[in-house]
This record gives sequence, C-alpha cells and structure tokens, in this order.
Amino acid sequence: MEKTFYIATQAFGWFISISLAVFAIFAFKLKYPFIGTLLILIFLASCVVNFLFRRKWKETL
Repeated sequence: MEKTFYIATQAFGWFISISLAVFAIFAFKLKYPFIGTLLILIFLASCVVNFLFRRKWKETL
C-alpha cells in the first residue's frame, strides 16, 4: 500500500485515541463512571490497534 495511506491512518488513529481519552476524563468529571470506564477500555484497544498497525507498516518498508 501507499506510504501516504499508512501515515494518514496513523494520524487519524491517534487523533481518535486522544479524543477518546479526553471524553473519558470528562465522563469521570461529570460523574459517569461506567461510561468513563468503557471509553478507557476503548481507548486502550485503539492504542493496541495503532501499535499493531505501526508494526505492520514497518514490516512492509
């Protein structure tokens, strides 16, 4: 695949991950612990996917 595709996917993936973390923090501040916990779990899964995608990208270079 194109290098631009990998870079755009990584940038968008990390943007989504940071957004999830921010929403989770605000969910805890607004006294929604279940939603905050759920967003933290989704954030962690998103980070794992981003790292796996980066590893795949390095293998293809």
